[in-house]
Amino acid sequence: MTKKISNPEILAVRAAAEADPARGRVWVGLDVGMKSTAVCVLDGDGKVVHQCAMKTHPTEIGRYLAKNFTSNVAAVGMETGAMSVHLSGGLRRLGYQVAVMDALQVHRVLSLKRNKTDTNDARGIAEITRTGRDYLTEVYVKTAACYEVRAQLIMRHRLVQQRVANENMIRGLLRVYGGQVEAGAKSAATYRTRVVEQLLQIQDRDGINMRPRIVPVLDLCERLQADADRIEAELEALAAANPICRRFMAVPGIGAITALSFFTAIEEPSRFRRADDVAAYLGLTPRVYQSGESLVHGRISKMGNRLTRTHLVTAATVMLSATKTFSSLKDWGLRLAKKIGFNKARIAVARKLAIILFGMWRDGTHFQFKTETVEPHRQMMQAAHV
Repeated sequence: MTKKISNPEILAVRAAAEADPARGRVWVGLDVGMKSTAVCVLDGDGKVVHQCAMKTHPTEIGRYLAKNFTSNVAAVGMETGAMSVHLSGGLRRLGYQVAVMDALQVHRVLSLKRNKTDTNDARGIAEITRTGRDYLTEVYVKTAACYEVRAQLIMRHRLVQQRVANENMIRGLLRVYGGQVEAGAKSAATYRTRVVEQLLQIQDRDGINMRPRIVPVLDLCERLQADADRIEAELEALAAANPICRRFMAVPGIGAITALSFFTAIEEPSRFRRADDVAAYLGLTPRVYQSGESLVHGRISKMGNRLTRTHLVTAATVMLSATKTFSSLKDWGLRLAKKIGFNKARIAVARKLAIILFGMWRDGTHFQFKTETVEPHRQMMQAAHV
């Protein structure tokens, strides 16, 4: 239980709030750690009202604010991090306005201080919350249901990565003894059969029995694929039950995984003013450096969610190389590939896919295979909703 604080600064803020609520407002900065959080409270003039440290839990912080500052808290600021989702959600449920700011931008501001301490960081975050929120990017915190789906996507991705890494390790070990595993195995069972054949050949040829060392790794690969397949089946069911994801999956190259990945990365389309902002949000637009007469366009920024960006690039690759359905987007991508190369072209197509998916979501439209039918279809859908 937080002890009651009766220092002169807090009493002065309370007295000012009773006379004029606008004068008694305070801004709170949180430097969040895994176990403890440094708290700094500033008044309207930027003076420190109180500083302390407490357990990293929204109930503890909310109890402290409610006991000492009643309803005078204008905003609570923190930077993005592992605990920011839990803390911001809990404080918002308690009725506080919470601003979660980009950690990289906050770090650049806080680095102006000579000494980096939790107390200094909390005061800097409180000052940013009071005066600098218009200059820094405030991060949108997604819902718990959205993070649950994201967790499934991440777990499936990690399981697939681990299986592929183990299979590549086995390939490398067998090459030492002249074994070559045929590529193109789509299942762990098929891969296992090919590896066992190579192990038997090595034993017959060189008298080396590697099965006691390799077979346990093959068993692990099968378990990893079984777990990944189970999660993928759950995700496919979720995508099939979501009408927006079903419309996404009508786009050539877009499957359940990519549809859910994009849906959960955006979650709320109204927070984007333009469709082009979505491509920048996912790191699919080139960096720009301008100084004086020089203007340089670099590689894509790779900001935002890396997993969703990977899914979109994979979908673009499938559209360009594996789908047989004609579309103006695919035709444009293939023509671009002849000019600038396939790798750059698929990034450009991934950027277009992000914009198209967002437009379909925002306008309630469906994917159009020909460019000339896009605008008539959008007008028809708008008229239907009037």
